[in-house]
Amino acid sequence: MLRSVRDLAQRNSSLRILLICLLSIGIIGVGSCASAQTVSEGTSPDGDEIVRDSTEQSAQEGLSRADRLRRRRRAKAQGDHMSNRGFLETVDRYIVDTAVSVISNQIALKVPELDVAGIQPIFGTTTGGTTAGLLYEPTFFRANEQPLRIEAVGGLSRYYRTETLFRMERGRYVGYAFARYEHQPRGRFFGVGSGSVASDQSTFRLDEGLLGILGGRSLGYKVLVGGHFTYQLNRVGNGSGDGPQVKEQFGDEVPGVGENVDHLMIGGFFEYDSRDASAQRTLGHRFAPTENRLRSVSLEASRGFYLSAEVTRNVDTRAEQYGFTRYTLDAREFLPVDKELLHGFAFRQFASFTQSGKGEVPFYRLQSIGGSRSLRGYGGGRFRDRNVILSNAEVRYQVWHKLDMALFTDVGHVFNDVGHLGEGGVRVGYGVGFQYRKDGKTLGRIDIARSTEGTTVTVDLGSLF
Repeated sequence: MLRSVRDLAQRNSSLRILLICLLSIGIIGVGSCASAQTVSEGTSPDGDEIVRDSTEQSAQEGLSRADRLRRRRRAKAQGDHMSNRGFLETVDRYIVDTAVSVISNQIALKVPELDVAGIQPIFGTTTGGTTAGLLYEPTFFRANEQPLRIEAVGGLSRYYRTETLFRMERGRYVGYAFARYEHQPRGRFFGVGSGSVASDQSTFRLDEGLLGILGGRSLGYKVLVGGHFTYQLNRVGNGSGDGPQVKEQFGDEVPGVGENVDHLMIGGFFEYDSRDASAQRTLGHRFAPTENRLRSVSLEASRGFYLSAEVTRNVDTRAEQYGFTRYTLDAREFLPVDKELLHGFAFRQFASFTQSGKGEVPFYRLQSIGGSRSLRGYGGGRFRDRNVILSNAEVRYQVWHKLDMALFTDVGHVFNDVGHLGEGGVRVGYGVGFQYRKDGKTLGRIDIARSTEGTTVTVDLGSLF
């Protein structure tokens, strides 16, 4: 039966894609801890004996009858193992045999019928939940000089996003032009500050458009400096679902309710990266406003240090009411441990501070924490305010040669200013995570986290920066 399933999957690429997606979102679990065995030299892939040449037959004749019987039993046992391979091992074998490329927070499948046209199905996780879509990279460019990528994704929550990125590289210099439109129909807002209550959840819709350019220069192998110039459109309205709207729940006192705010964003950044799994410089667009500043802690790095600092001025082009400046600092350290199954420790310190003078910050532009990439154990965007401090710590183990486990603790706090630093108290989440690898790259991770607001289970697909 399993042999028939394997044959069918090999002929049907859509079935192979389905099996891969199921495994990527966590079906693998803790799985079987036995690796798939290779076919022995004395058997064919179907478990039948191969006709031996005359040299091998002569060697067999020199063995005693007992030795010959032992060899036959061993060959038969290996053949039985292949024919009785478990479901998880079978799915894992399909993943190994299928070309899967890993990109930031996404996985892309190389389906031969689509790959010839430069199109790849992609799957990922965002604020809109699990998404699926298509990635297009023109085939008339060489792979290592690919300057253009276009993607379009959507989710069951009616979330969708389209994005175009054009890249230019000249020696130490790198440049990007980017555009994105994102529709978030179910944004969540619980109020401002660390003392906000989960039962006050409200909903809103946010349509965001971004158009900009970014340039950077490498100073040696480990340092990157640069800046960006971006125009951002924000259109806020009523969200979908049965919950109350932001204005109904909190009134007109929340900054930005019912107002469309456009920002001209001018920013600069500095990055030092000595990790053994450093992001390629071709990913320099991670400092563009299209990217989330609170990226997850890298799952591939095992040693080294990372530091980035950024300042961005947001100029309100409609009025002067919503102009502000944001400062961001991100430091991470990875400490290896030379033990059999213990990989080591990972730490991250993140801080974001906002200054607006007499102006306000729209509630949907406040820095937030909560969710799989910041404060696990709480829902996405659970806490929002002008200023954020976050710490993450993980100890990582190997469970299987393709499955790793991490025990983690996250501590975060949001506040309006230094005078209100102690209000609301810090928030803590802790738990365990499992990540599945292929060719040294992470296909996906499942985190089970606990906090004062209950237990959450989150899934992230693709490599994390």
